[in-house]
Amino acid sequence: MRRLLSPAVTQAEVIGIISWVGVLLLHPAIELGIYVATITLCLLAVCRFHHRTANFFMWRALGVIYVVLLTVGFAFVLRMHEELRIFGLPLAIILVISSAILFISVRDYLVCAALVWLIFWPCIPTDSYGDAQIYLFIFCAASVCIGFILSFSYLKNLRSVLLVESEFRELAETDYLTSILNRRAFMQGFDALIANGHSGYFMMLDIDSFKLKNDRYGHDVGDKILRAMATCLKTTKGSHSFGRIGGEEFGVLLLGDDPAFACDFALALLQAIRSSVAAPHNYTCSAGIARFAVGAEMSAVLKNADRNLYGAKQNGKDRVYLEGKRVDPQRCATTQ
Repeated sequence: MRRLLSPAVTQAEVIGIISWVGVLLLHPAIELGIYVATITLCLLAVCRFHHRTANFFMWRALGVIYVVLLTVGFAFVLRMHEELRIFGLPLAIILVISSAILFISVRDYLVCAALVWLIFWPCIPTDSYGDAQIYLFIFCAASVCIGFILSFSYLKNLRSVLLVESEFRELAETDYLTSILNRRAFMQGFDALIANGHSGYFMMLDIDSFKLKNDRYGHDVGDKILRAMATCLKTTKGSHSFGRIGGEEFGVLLLGDDPAFACDFALALLQAIRSSVAAPHNYTCSAGIARFAVGAEMSAVLKNADRNLYGAKQNGKDRVYLEGKRVDPQRCATTQ
C-alpha cells in the first residue's frame, strides 16, 4: 500500500508546497520572516523524509504533520492579512478534501481533517455570515464527508488491486503442482543472491528413474512423488530457498561457506526422501552440489552442479556428489 501510494502522495505534497510559495511571492504585503521561512523549510523537509522513509508508522505520521504544517502556514497568512480571510472557507475545504489521498488509513484522514478545521476556524470571518452561519457547519461537515468517501473508496480499490497483484504474482512464481517456487522465480532469487554478495552452495536434485515410475504406475503416482519431494524440501531445515527447476529436477540454495553443513543437509534431505512415500511407490533422489561465491557466474555454477549430479547418477544413484566426489554418508566427507 505504502509503495503504491508514495508517488501520488509526493506529487500532492509538491503541489501544496508550490501553492504555499506562490502565495508568498504573489502577495506584496507578506514578509518573508523567520516564521514563514521555518514553515517553508519544515514543509520541504517533511516532503523529503516522507518520500524516503521505510518505516510504516513514521510514513503515516509524516502525512499528518505535512497537512498540519501547511494549514498552520496558510492560517498564519490569513491572520496577518485580514483582506485575505475571505479565502479561509474555500481554502479549508480544499485542504480537507485534497488531503484524502495522502493517507493509508481512513482514521488518519479523519484526524487530519479535524485538525485542519480546528486551525482554520478562527481565521474564518464567521460574524460576517450573520444568520447564515449554519451553512458554515454544513460546508465543514460536507467537506469531511466527501473526503471520507474519497479516502475510503480510494483505499478500498487500492486494496483490491493489491490483492489481484498478489494473486498474479503467486501464480507467476509458484509451480502449480508442488506449490513451491518455479524455475523462473528460483533462478531470479539465485541471481539476486550472487548480485548482493552472498556465497553458499547450490544443490541440484533429480528423482531417480522417475520416467519409469511414471510409465509403470501412471501420472497420478508421478504427481504424488513430485508433491512428496516438495514436502521434503519444505520440512528439511537449513535451506535458504528451493524450487522446481524442471520436470523432476529441483534446486536448493544454502548460504554459508561450510561444506560440512551443505553435505549434512543433502544427506538429511535424501534420507527424508527415501521414506516420504510408502512402497511400492517409494523413490530415491540423486544430488549434485556446487559452491558459488561473490561475483560467480550463475551459468557456471549450474554446469558444475549438473556435472556432480551426472556423477551421482552414473555411479549408483541415491547419493550426493560434491567437487566430483561422493559425499560419504558415514563420515560426511568426500571420497573417490
